[in-house]
This record gives sequence, C-alpha cells and structure tokens, in this order.
Amino acid sequence: MMKQISTFLGDNRQSRLLNGCNIALTSYAGNTAFEAWHAHENSGISFLLSGTHGEDLLGKKHKRVPGDLKFIPAGELHRCSNYAAGTRKINVDFNESFIRRMAVTEEQLAHIVPNTITTKFTLLKLYRELDDNPIHTDASAELLLYTLFSPVSTSAVKAGKAAPEWATRLKELLHDEWDKPFHLDDLSVRLGVHPVTISRYFPLYFSSTLGIYLNQIKVDKALGLIKSTPLPLTAIAYKCGFADQAHFTRTFKSITGCLPKAFRKL
Repeated sequence: MMKQISTFLGDNRQSRLLNGCNIALTSYAGNTAFEAWHAHENSGISFLLSGTHGEDLLGKKHKRVPGDLKFIPAGELHRCSNYAAGTRKINVDFNESFIRRMAVTEEQLAHIVPNTITTKFTLLKLYRELDDNPIHTDASAELLLYTLFSPVSTSAVKAGKAAPEWATRLKELLHDEWDKPFHLDDLSVRLGVHPVTISRYFPLYFSSTLGIYLNQIKVDKALGLIKSTPLPLTAIAYKCGFADQAHFTRTFKSITGCLPKAFRKL
C-alpha cells in the first residue's frame, strides 16, 4: 500500500524549516527490510553522506553509495531497503510555492539540480550554516538555498534553450579526464570550437571558471573517499590530484564550507 508522507523517513532530529523548505540531517538504522512504497508531498533533493542502501525509484533499482545525489519529484512512488548502520543523508524538500517563487518548473529541477556539481557543495554549506548558527542565520541560509537554483536562473536552460553540443562534450571530457592537465588550445581542437568561444561562454554554462570547476570535480571525488574508505586524508588528497594536504584542505573548505576532518565526522 502506498502512503503519502510530509516528512523524511528516518531519524530527523536535526531539522529546520526555512522559507517553505524543510532541511534535515537524517540518520537511518541498519535495516534489511524494504520500506513501504511511499511518496512525498513535496519534491526534494537527497545527498547521501555515509552508508549504503538499495532503492526502487523511477522504474529502476539503485545501489546508493556515499556521494550519490538524487531528485525525487512530488508524488513519485519509491522505496528503500538494506540500510547500512550509520547511513546519513542531507535531505531538502521544496514546497510548491517556493518553486513558483524561483520561477522554475519541477522538470527543470529534476534535470539540472542533480547534474550540477555545485549542488552537493551548496547542500553541505547550507547544512553547516544551520548547524553552526542556529539562531541568527536565516538570511545567510536563504541565500545559500537560492543558489541551488542559480544554474537554472542564470543559464540558457531557463529560456528553453539547451546548452550547445560542445558544452555537453566539454563537461563529459572534464569529468572523464579530470586527473590530466588541460590546455585551452587542445580543448579547442578536440571540441572543434574556437578558444575565445570556450573562454567567453564557459562561465555561463558551468557557473564558474575552468580552474574552479576542475577543483570542484576533485573535491567531489574526495567526498566519496572520505566517507567510504579509511584512507588518511593525505592519501585522499594525492589520489584526488592535489599537490599536498594543505592545498586539499584549503580547497575543500572553500568549496564545501567545512574541513575534510569535520566532513568525515558528519
């Protein structure tokens, strides 16, 4: 039997309501049983910090691992199972009035938010802001909340235009070869696009500079390793392409809002 729910399943002790959104750090006890099929009243984002579980969603079976990010439309049937002990997620839901204020559609959110690398980092900063400053933080947290939608509001997607093919190919290339050095002339040849075009339009389609975007990819790789392996932070720094742990720590903090050591404890 399906049930409609208004809160996140699991232990939501650390939870805040903010401007029409519910933001929670949710913990799940180890459990091999399936949840009942259920749907949420609001659409939402879920970022798996630690632990693993299975999930049936949108007609597919998934094995969720640390670093996974998903968007669940309002009213979408799904269920989870086989939670590992210590599983934790940052969950955020958006009510219909909030989505209207952002002047986007649920379809746009479903396509863009989970596929935008900065979503994870913004969720971490948002959670840290609410956790570290529980009283005088609403304005700051709201600004972070709105940045979840900035790729929608600042890109051509909002106007109904898809990113050009070269931008899609460039994104794939950067994610596939993130650990290799890049040169603009080489990218230009491989993409068949003039270097000036890449430099002029990169910030529009990627919401950052090339250097920052590559650092975001490296930090994204580190998120999963920190949570799913016992590797020392120094080893993770080298594995993710940083010259030393100091550079890794500074970059990680600037992108996520917290130190690697604090993220491991989250």
